[in-house]
Amino acid sequence: MKTNNPLSLYVHIPFCHNICGYCDFTKLIYNKKLADEYLLSLKKELCSLEIKHQLKTVYVGGGTPSSLEDEQFSFLLRMLRVHLAKDYEFTVECNPESLTKRKLEIMKECGVNRLSIGVESTDDNILKAIGRQHTFKMVKDVVREAKEMGMRNISLDLIIGLPHVSKEMLRKDIENLISLDVEHISCYSLTVHPNTKFYLDGIEEQDSSLAREYYDIVNEILENNGFIHYEVSNWSKPSFESKHNLVYWKDEQYYAIGLGASSYVHPYRRKNTMNMAKYLKGDYVSEEELVTDKDNKVYFIMLNLRTIHGLDLKKYQNLFNEDLLETKQKEIEELISSGLLKHENHLLIPTYEGMMLLDQAILKLIS
Repeated sequence: MKTNNPLSLYVHIPFCHNICGYCDFTKLIYNKKLADEYLLSLKKELCSLEIKHQLKTVYVGGGTPSSLEDEQFSFLLRMLRVHLAKDYEFTVECNPESLTKRKLEIMKECGVNRLSIGVESTDDNILKAIGRQHTFKMVKDVVREAKEMGMRNISLDLIIGLPHVSKEMLRKDIENLISLDVEHISCYSLTVHPNTKFYLDGIEEQDSSLAREYYDIVNEILENNGFIHYEVSNWSKPSFESKHNLVYWKDEQYYAIGLGASSYVHPYRRKNTMNMAKYLKGDYVSEEELVTDKDNKVYFIMLNLRTIHGLDLKKYQNLFNEDLLETKQKEIEELISSGLLKHENHLLIPTYEGMMLLDQAILKLIS
């Protein structure tokens, strides 16, 4: 039985100085007056949650949180730090061009201990073509400055499958990221969403077989350099997994505030409005799903099989009063024999092949 005591909070900052051609997140061009109003509304929503306990993880995403002006950035982080437990992970997403020395100082003052930096490519020509406003030199500079300021947990994002990026260029990208000596690297396949500039320009996603070849290159290089492939799109040095994102993947509960933010406080999964006018009036929630036991089983299987921590069969049985090994014996045996899953102790763990073909495994277990 789940208790309504989430220990994690996601905070969405929708502002950006520039809209990238592939981006489908809830975002809008930065405006100081609107950002001031938004932060006040964000504080009101946070207060409305009436959080009485301390949080283990807080994640500020976007948009581009570092697009805020220094005073706004400080207001935001100070508002959040009061909710942190003693042993916490406090992550802020940043873009290299807006991650100034002063912003790094503000983060240090406010207890931020993890940075997630949007790199996307290390080739300046590719960066320019996709509408990014930074160069790889800027990435190197901000990583160096962050380390000099004592930041010991830095994650870099890369997009796989961008137009005109060859396998050799991809290898160079990964080697460039590794050379920065960071603790975590996320690699996401390019997805072309309707109404984005990429979609309107007719840019297509990589063919699935080619995408798999690119992923294999990334995984091989990272694992050869001491990174653990702990989740479908994420690699980390030992003990540097994203604790906040593991909350999602373990199907645990979490608060979420801000435009378009999604939360899970049992028994409801909620999504906030994407309409700024409504949000500023305090009309926060636009969608609400009452999660049934059947839904819960699907979420539990679907999310837990994304990581090398696997699906805990004992926990599943305690939650749902069902022995999955018994009810899905044939399907599990097939998945193990086909090399997609491993059964170790009381865990069902995806292999690398299983992560790459995750939908197949999930469908067998939930249908």
